[in-house]
Amino acid sequence: MRFISMRGVAALTLAIMFAACGGGPAGVTNDPAGSVQGAMAAVSSGGLGKMAEFTCAAKKDDLASAFGGGNLGALEAAGIKADDIFNAMSVSFSNITTKEVSKTDTAAKVHVTADMKMTVDTEKFKTILKTMMAAQGQPADDATINAMLTGMASSLSQTQKIDSDIDVVNEGGKWLICES
Repeated sequence: MRFISMRGVAALTLAIMFAACGGGPAGVTNDPAGSVQGAMAAVSSGGLGKMAEFTCAAKKDDLASAFGGGNLGALEAAGIKADDIFNAMSVSFSNITTKEVSKTDTAAKVHVTADMKMTVDTEKFKTILKTMMAAQGQPADDATINAMLTGMASSLSQTQKIDSDIDVVNEGGKWLICES
């Protein structure tokens, strides 16, 4: 199993947020920009697991797989569920603006700017890190894990600027994020 660097988790989560998948929750609208904004609001209030509710079927497994470093089976074999990771982290967005850049009947592009801040529940994540490190044959003592958590919490707590175009698709009359 490949370990994801703590700094990489922040960048990865941002990319994943726009690459995950799911069904049709409240907040998904007939408006592409409104759906993207709804996704960000849902993640802010409901956690990372909410990302899946706002994304297309083609990206269904991308979110969980990405947190497994491309090898979700290895995480599961170590006893870690993707939901454990999602529940140990939270994301909040502020200063959100969304603007439709292009739109056809089936696809659209939405430009998003926002400030993103991630936080980690250190007690929950401590258990995850210990399990991950032990499964990799790495030191999993409290001093090592605490040092990792300190660096991770510091790195993730910094506000990240988002300024990108997001691909959305119309599935069953609902606009869902479907980033390539």
